[in-house]
Amino acid sequence: MSGFISSPAPAASPPGETLDFGAFWPEIDINHFRDSQRIGGTLIPPARVKTALINAVMTVEDDLAVWLATQRAAGYTMLADVPATQIADESRLVLRWRQAVYGIATADLAETHADVTVTGTGQARAGELDWRADDHRRNALQAIRAIKGKDRTTVELI
Repeated sequence: MSGFISSPAPAASPPGETLDFGAFWPEIDINHFRDSQRIGGTLIPPARVKTALINAVMTVEDDLAVWLATQRAAGYTMLADVPATQIADESRLVLRWRQAVYGIATADLAETHADVTVTGTGQARAGELDWRADDHRRNALQAIRAIKGKDRTTVELI
């Protein structure tokens, strides 16, 4: 008999754990974030993931402050109530908001946890993670611009 007892790996975050950001913004399911952004495993502790999501929501909310004031002045109390097309039974604006929040949080985690693996392979991939972080930030910015109804680029003739 070996004496080795295998135990299941702990959940990355407690099942069903959500973050609430007030009445206007939708809740964030932490495990949905982890699954959709491939922030899996237990290498990044739940508290760090929560912090990244909270900071991301604050960033997105700051970027959308004027837009949010306009929507509230129009009488909308929830993002899901603002008129928008429905995609997969969800408001396009809610999907874009989630894309923005997830993108910023993922970029933050990719940058701050590039050194989780200290092997040579991990160090070699650090540059790849920086590019990935930039990609997530770009996607978040495009989602914020889409919510505001702005084009992705501004071009000016000189």
